[in-house]
Amino acid sequence: MKIRFLAICSVLILIISGCSGKKASGGGSGSGAVGGDPWSGPKVDLTMMVFPATANYDTINQKFLEKFPEVAGKVNISVVLGGAGDGDIAQKMRLSMASGEPMADLIRLNYTQLPEFGEADILENLDPYISQYESNIIDAAKQVLRYKGKYIAFPREIKPKVWFYRADIFEECGVDPRAVKNLDDFIAAGKKIQQKYPKAYMENYNPPMPNYDLMMRLAGNGGRFCDENGNYIIASNPQVKATFEEFKKIRESGINSTLVEWSADWAPGFNDGELVSQLMGGWFKTDFMNFKLESQRGKWAIAPWPEAMREGSDAGGGIWVIPNTSKNKEVAANYMAKLSFDNEAAKIIFNVTGIIPPLESAKTDPYFNSEHDYYKGSLGPVNFEAMEYLKVYPFTPASSQEVTIALQYLNEYLLGNMTIDQALLAAQNDMINQIGNPYKQ
Repeated sequence: MKIRFLAICSVLILIISGCSGKKASGGGSGSGAVGGDPWSGPKVDLTMMVFPATANYDTINQKFLEKFPEVAGKVNISVVLGGAGDGDIAQKMRLSMASGEPMADLIRLNYTQLPEFGEADILENLDPYISQYESNIIDAAKQVLRYKGKYIAFPREIKPKVWFYRADIFEECGVDPRAVKNLDDFIAAGKKIQQKYPKAYMENYNPPMPNYDLMMRLAGNGGRFCDENGNYIIASNPQVKATFEEFKKIRESGINSTLVEWSADWAPGFNDGELVSQLMGGWFKTDFMNFKLESQRGKWAIAPWPEAMREGSDAGGGIWVIPNTSKNKEVAANYMAKLSFDNEAAKIIFNVTGIIPPLESAKTDPYFNSEHDYYKGSLGPVNFEAMEYLKVYPFTPASSQEVTIALQYLNEYLLGNMTIDQALLAAQNDMINQIGNPYKQ
């Protein structure tokens, strides 16, 4: 029996049990309603579930409450760890749905999971809380907050496609990243760099491939695993086929390192000059700094992806959702609306995490566009530019399973164990047999 099927069938049980539960001390679901003073009345307790660690969230909440004492007078907030990744939290949500156990008030996910829980109709409608900020939200970012025309998420981090490159080496070798327009140009640029640095590589597309590498490409080129009616078409979709072939083309071009992403050898590969380029999501700026490669300080810069490949995103972005069974969902929604859309709150988040807010007002704010103390130049302008090309893959309620299956056969193809047609057909058959129609679970 599929967990997701059990979970969705249990939604009514969860809603009934949630409505019959006791109110949290200090206020019920009516506290902080839209239209009045959201910070009046007794204090309430909110729980925030996150991944992969709690430290940054604890710091952000502390600084946020210090900055806004009226919120601190209303809210006690605690942060709990949901797991190492968004998949762990999604699984906890499915199990909570099935068992009727309460969920956290604020839950950190990626857009990947939004269709699943949106279809299950367990997420709070956030239209009343976002509408007053809507004119200040970058248009492309609104895709990440909506499902079927309704806002059911707040932004944690919008994730456009950003190209990280060794500015010093590119400049020395006469390679201008903005002159690189397509995949052939990208390969040619790598070969030009190798004329001076033979052991320098532009990418490391190697099994096991991370899901974001595949999905960033499909989000931009229109590839998809199934049609709008839930019929799997991966074996006949030309954009999916082209994406698989592009990965192999890079692997066989001579500009691809043998390093595997997130392996123990990956960070040293940046440090010793083996990797001089990465086509990534904008989120990587923080993870890269966490490698603590001081010898690389000031050597890296960012640019939009090559023109023919720059549309898309990494899962749209990171989001916050509020279960509609939360006993303090109005307070939770007001808390997250202020944390997400207030300019001063955005500066707190930026200081702690480096996250660029998806706000029109931030585009011209020097605070988000100043010189960076690690990367060459400023991160703000490129991230804002890249957000204009943001597109979100049409995830389904079964996308977690779909992506796992697609990656399995992409790896088989890249390793030479299957032809492209064999891999795509096997993936399609597995999706049909293991999932059926993703919209009718």
